[in-house]
Amino acid sequence: MHLLFNINLCKLFFVIITSSLVILGVLINFFEPHLPAFIKKTFRYGKFASDEKSLLVQSVEVPKSYFRHFYVAAAFIFCPIFLKEVVAVYVFNKGVDDWIETLLNFSCGYGRLSTVPAHRVLIASILLSLQIFRRFYDTHFVSVFSENAMINLSHYLIGMAFYPAVMLIILSEAPKFAQNETNTTTFNLSEIMFNFFIIVVFLWAWYHQHVATVILANLRKNKKGDVVDQGYRLPEGDWFNYLSSPHSTAEIIMYTALTLLLAKNTSWLYVYAWILSNQIETILLSHWWYLDRFKNFPPQRKALIPFIY
Repeated sequence: MHLLFNINLCKLFFVIITSSLVILGVLINFFEPHLPAFIKKTFRYGKFASDEKSLLVQSVEVPKSYFRHFYVAAAFIFCPIFLKEVVAVYVFNKGVDDWIETLLNFSCGYGRLSTVPAHRVLIASILLSLQIFRRFYDTHFVSVFSENAMINLSHYLIGMAFYPAVMLIILSEAPKFAQNETNTTTFNLSEIMFNFFIIVVFLWAWYHQHVATVILANLRKNKKGDVVDQGYRLPEGDWFNYLSSPHSTAEIIMYTALTLLLAKNTSWLYVYAWILSNQIETILLSHWWYLDRFKNFPPQRKALIPFIY
């Protein structure tokens, strides 16, 4: 009976949100003057939020500071369960918990094949966990959210569902978590060097995303660390010397590293498609906003690719 409902709900989730983002992004980027206010208000948030009024949309908005909730849930609920299960299975050779297998079958479908070596799944799980815990720290102890900045409830719900869906997709094609194991691995020097390269690239971007967050937060603080301003100023230093939104660029680099690590997991490509579309749209909107707002915007600072575009 379950074969009749053998749908990968996690993949479907990313297909829906990615396609919706791409369609709305094209409309905003090329046809915004002709769009109704409720579409602009739904899509735009933060510093490039629309000034137009829409009571319908405003009634389902929450403070942007609620971004913190994503990382509270991920760091203290989802990630510990996820990481404990991965370590138990691959380090201590335990069996997969029955409820995890049931959850994977429900959310990612039955008859899943193992496509990624166990050690790569373990590395990816640790790197993702490092990102979650650092983002928890940044959003709670570094970032300064504008008191009046709002996000649409749809953004909030997507953010809350994101990390659980990502974790399930990682496990959905992992050895022992998949029902049919077909993957074998030869651990040689090239594999060791590849994994080392991925870890270095990830941590390089991971560190610079934190630096960008500190730079943005310091724009609203005095030398004592007290918040004295809620406005927006032009950030400078580190990757900001070359890019408008280096924190978003760092996100793309980190998920590119994870994609190389999990390359044969076809479900993961849906996650990567979301990251690319979401972060590129955010980068473009932010870059255009800086150009429009700051007449002294450095001409050498680009949107997507340093020194080029």
